Amino acid sequence: MGKNVKLFAAIILVFSLLLTSCGIKETSSNNSAESDVIYQVMIDRFYNGDKSNDDPEVSKGMFDPTHTNWRMYWGGDLKGLTEKIPYIKGMGVTAIWISPVVDNINKPAIYNGEINAPYHGYWARDFKRVEEHFGTWEDFDSFVKTAHANGIKVILDFAPNHTSPADENNPDFAENGALYGDGKLLGTYSNDVNKLFHHNGGITNWNNLKDLQDKNLFDLADLDQSNPIVDKYLKDSIKLWFSHEIDGVRLDAVKHMPMEWVKSFADTIYGVKKDAILFGEWMLNGPTDPLYGYNIQFANMSGFSVLDFMLNNAIKDVFEKGYGFDRLNDTIEETNKDYDNPYKLVTFVDNHDMPRFLSVNDDKNKLHEAIAFIMTSRGIPAIYYGTEQYLHNDTNGGNDPYNRPMMEKFDENTTAYVLIRELSNLRKATQALQYGKTVARYVSNDVYIYERQYGKDIVVVAINKGEETTIKNIETSLRKGKYSDYLKGLLEGVNLKVERGDSENNILSITLPKDSVSIWTNVKVK
Repeated sequence: MGKNVKLFAAIILVFSLLLTSCGIKETSSNNSAESDVIYQVMIDRFYNGDKSNDDPEVSKGMFDPTHTNWRMYWGGDLKGLTEKIPYIKGMGVTAIWISPVVDNINKPAIYNGEINAPYHGYWARDFKRVEEHFGTWEDFDSFVKTAHANGIKVILDFAPNHTSPADENNPDFAENGALYGDGKLLGTYSNDVNKLFHHNGGITNWNNLKDLQDKNLFDLADLDQSNPIVDKYLKDSIKLWFSHEIDGVRLDAVKHMPMEWVKSFADTIYGVKKDAILFGEWMLNGPTDPLYGYNIQFANMSGFSVLDFMLNNAIKDVFEKGYGFDRLNDTIEETNKDYDNPYKLVTFVDNHDMPRFLSVNDDKNKLHEAIAFIMTSRGIPAIYYGTEQYLHNDTNGGNDPYNRPMMEKFDENTTAYVLIRELSNLRKATQALQYGKTVARYVSNDVYIYERQYGKDIVVVAINKGEETTIKNIETSLRKGKYSDYLKGLLEGVNLKVERGDSENNILSITLPKDSVSIWTNVKVK
């Protein structure tokens, strides 16, 4: 070895040691959020691992063991979720987004004589404690430790926009929006001496940001984040949860809080965990939503990415309602230009606020096609619990709360489960699915062929949601040769032959079976 080479090697070694001593370490693409597959879980409706916390003394009377009142607790808890981590890991999931686990109200809200319990977690009373129906701090720590031991990150759903239902003229309704700090009462909606809450009535104009941010979301007591007491309380609370080793936050109702405050909240989090996964819920109603521009501004400037409702609307139009694939491709192209980092958008087919796919279109083939799309398109895919088991209840069109059934089975052999597992492995193996540009190679009403490429890695996806069809003369970046369907026929996919023609790589002809997904790649997956 020459002197210069030895000197260079020594410099590299010293630099490496310095990085290690500073706590900096190399990370592979598999550790990046863009390679993640998220599994969204509503804790109460997943699995009951500890029956002793079903009906706790401090909040007795809000548990329904018959699972017939859809607005009461049904028994799912942290121990149950921890017990099922091997099942979740087997799907290739790398992050679990859990519903809010902070302490919720101990007294139900009674609407039309019916008990409404905060089983969903969005009616907080104390952001610094664990909800007793779900377990204890020890249970939470055990869950996080087990998740991490299985290579799974933990994303906490956090809802700092509001506390709980309140009626300013009726302090006895529920808990009157009460806010506690580790057991100490800080104030209620009707006795708000510290001005913790806004008192401007409910939202009337859903397209006006000032209305959205200064008025109550329905009857939920709206916190004033500009109040120094509230600001410090919420930031201290999230730092507490990060001290229990969570990896990220899904922030609820972000358009209902000032972006400047959300930015400061993000800065607080990055101050304790610089690689935290942060994304927010900014609901959009479709391509003509008047607040779309603000949504883009928020995603580009707040420190939080967003759930991709724009793409979700297109997914539902195409796979549920039968729109042509141009609707989906146009949305991909538009959002890729609008968002600074579309690869951090969180994509989804189902979630807890909308009817499940199968409640709208009871066609498993179309569901598989939609899942295959989000698993291979740009963005970070999130799978709503039970989608892999075809879980749905169609009462009232499958709307809330019927989109939140109890998990019924944990079958690791369903087509959807296997599909998610196989495509999770592919996402981890190639940066083409993490960062690759999307190039449409063929778009029609029923057929969408798109290519993702990053460096030398190439993945080509062909989805046919219609009858068998033959497509001719398709360009591709794949080199001349034969390619097997990555899914090995799981979704009726076919093999591919690429031939060279007119100085371009070319698919001269490919016949796509009815309701099929074919995936071809030059990447070898272990």
